[in-house]
Amino acid sequence: MQSEADILERARSLCSEGCFAVALQHRRLRSKEPEDEVFILRWWTDLQFLIVSLRRLRRSALTAAHVRGASDEVTAAVRQFDQALPALRKMRNVGEHVDSYAVDAASRHEKSVSRLQLQVGSWDGTVYSWLGGSLNVDVALNAAEKLLEAIRSCIERSKTK
Repeated sequence: MQSEADILERARSLCSEGCFAVALQHRRLRSKEPEDEVFILRWWTDLQFLIVSLRRLRRSALTAAHVRGASDEVTAAVRQFDQALPALRKMRNVGEHVDSYAVDAASRHEKSVSRLQLQVGSWDGTVYSWLGGSLNVDVALNAAEKLLEAIRSCIERSKTK
């Protein structure tokens, strides 16, 4: 059985990795990349990777909620993350289950999303609008960093107990 310290350290490590992935996608979205000349929708792909990275970071943070002394703090930090990125869950779910949405399958979770919306969105260099929601990449990076900091704080507090 893992110790609580080990669980917190694993959560920190996974969150750190997740935060780096979010920062990488944020940087790519703000830069010119070699493939841009032939792949004009590279930004769309990088936004999809950002969405997956953000959700993975969130799940990694929840690992720390398995520690009794950290559970409330982690849950509050994840709630703040969710409030900062309200469209993230829907965007991730549709992106990850695109096959169901592509054929308007009855099994899709977001019944309001049709196949006609899958490849329709906009990007103004900061805000991605898709499926009736929006994702500000600067807010996303900040939320990711705050979530990582909350996990680090849990570890520091656990060491002083």
